[in-house]
Amino acid sequence: MESTEPGALQGETKQTTGVSSIGPRARALRTARGVGLRELARRVGVTPSLLSQIERGGVNPSVGTLFRLAEELGTTTDSFFRDHRRLGAQAMVVGRDRRARIELSGGIVWERLTPTDEAGFEFMHTLYPPGAVSSAELMRHPGRDYGILVKGVLDITVAFETHRLQPGDSIAFDASLPHRLVNPGPKEAETIWVVLDRNPTTGDGHAPSFEQQPARRGAQ
Repeated sequence: MESTEPGALQGETKQTTGVSSIGPRARALRTARGVGLRELARRVGVTPSLLSQIERGGVNPSVGTLFRLAEELGTTTDSFFRDHRRLGAQAMVVGRDRRARIELSGGIVWERLTPTDEAGFEFMHTLYPPGAVSSAELMRHPGRDYGILVKGVLDITVAFETHRLQPGDSIAFDASLPHRLVNPGPKEAETIWVVLDRNPTTGDGHAPSFEQQPARRGAQ
């Protein structure tokens, strides 16, 4: 079970089922870049206490906070995946028990379906437990999202219009538009996503800056 962490922002929850891969990686990147914890917390928009808990693996960030961490640390969301079992460079098949994965707040799970991260392309299997929300606010990021709901029900709000997906329904949208995912049902929602150009990189291999702020009505 996951419980809400007092003072958490953007829907972060206390992790009680295991150590997240996100925190140790974030701490290593922050240290390598010479950024103080308080300064990074200010940039990301969370409290220093919450960021410290995320770095220790005691709290999983929300999807929105993950995006902001990647942006401020000059990396991509792919860099936070935990490789459950490393695959060889020539691997083509990814067994179900060998997927790299990320655990996020509310019990949301992302699993990478490719053997390694690929520039400008993501192929993912995701799980949203009942009541799970991708972010407290509508968020935006670069790229284009293509998804299909395998089971359960999922509400996807894009540009302030909500679409309810049933099993077999698919959706495609410009991810720079404000959006949010919510599982309103009593059962887990399972989806498959293809995401193009969510993590574009600059010539130095770092992700370029992109405004990861909660969207407001009327925003362009």
